[in-house]
Amino acid sequence: MKFKSISSADTISGWNVREVTFNPMLTLLVGASGVGKTRMLNFINALRQIAQGRSYNGSKWEVMFEQDGHEYVWKGEFEARQESDMFIPNTKEDKYMLVEEFISDNGKTIVSRTKNSFAYKGSEMVKLDAAKSAVELLKGEDTIAPIYRGFSQCYSLNAADTSIHVSPVVDVSKRNALNVMLVKALSMFSPLERLFLLRESKLKEFDLICQKFQEIFPTVEKVDFTLAKTFNDTLVPILVIKEKNVPTWIRQDGISSGMMRTLLQIITLVLANDGDVIMIDEFENGLGVNCINELADLIMEPEADIQVVMTSHHPYIINAIPVKDWKILTRNGSDVHVHTAEELHIGEHSKHEAFMQLLQTPEYRTGQNR
Repeated sequence: MKFKSISSADTISGWNVREVTFNPMLTLLVGASGVGKTRMLNFINALRQIAQGRSYNGSKWEVMFEQDGHEYVWKGEFEARQESDMFIPNTKEDKYMLVEEFISDNGKTIVSRTKNSFAYKGSEMVKLDAAKSAVELLKGEDTIAPIYRGFSQCYSLNAADTSIHVSPVVDVSKRNALNVMLVKALSMFSPLERLFLLRESKLKEFDLICQKFQEIFPTVEKVDFTLAKTFNDTLVPILVIKEKNVPTWIRQDGISSGMMRTLLQIITLVLANDGDVIMIDEFENGLGVNCINELADLIMEPEADIQVVMTSHHPYIINAIPVKDWKILTRNGSDVHVHTAEELHIGEHSKHEAFMQLLQTPEYRTGQNR
């Protein structure tokens, strides 16, 4: 999948995001704190969940994207319902009815839906669950299946997801060796679980990931796994590293957070599939300067045909990303606006000047649209 543009609104809070256009490979969202950068990533995640059957109180969206050579437009709006207790968040059990929904494929309408009607390819459908999107309800249809598959490939790179969960698939000693395509497809497992599967199946991608990690951390001699028993005697793999001039191996709980986040990002990028959309919020969090440029290079030159949408405040990151890939967000009240560097006359002469110009613009300093 490749996102081209997204507009969104929350009719409960009144928060409106004017059209955000995305670059095919990399989009860096920058701006003052509180202008809506993280909110934009959260909304992309919400779109994935809506595509998979979840409903959101008062959400309205319009998204244009490419999938399998087709250009799709998907619009929708859920009812806005004032809750009795505003401090209780929505749960997966909450159901909000769709007010309208529309899907087109290369300009041809395939779904047109209101409160009282549901037409698919021009024919009226029987009554279906009004709280579920057409993408979820019709995912078995040839015209909708690519959309569902595309949104299933959208995910956030979560810095906290460094655990290994007890799972039967991890016990590869009782299974045949896996190929790399199967390991890539196991998106329900954490990055470290998939790294363990690469190691046990003796796949070259394990060595590639370790090599990239050691290039960033040259004191690391080796990356490996050991087995530890849980309370019920189940054997669970634990990541360990061996550093130069350190006699003992360092177990997973003793590895620095910066190292762990770096390893996680390398695993995710190396195992990405064509069509993945990866979201990274505050890319620099937990990373030292020695990690940032190397990881930025991996993101800008991925091995797979992926799209990355990320946020950052860090000068090293912003400087590392070409100016053409910047989207500068501003907010006036509940209205979020998006600007290109060209619109703000940033980066007309040099990369360094571009960053200094960004810092000096009223849009970046105040977060408000002029």
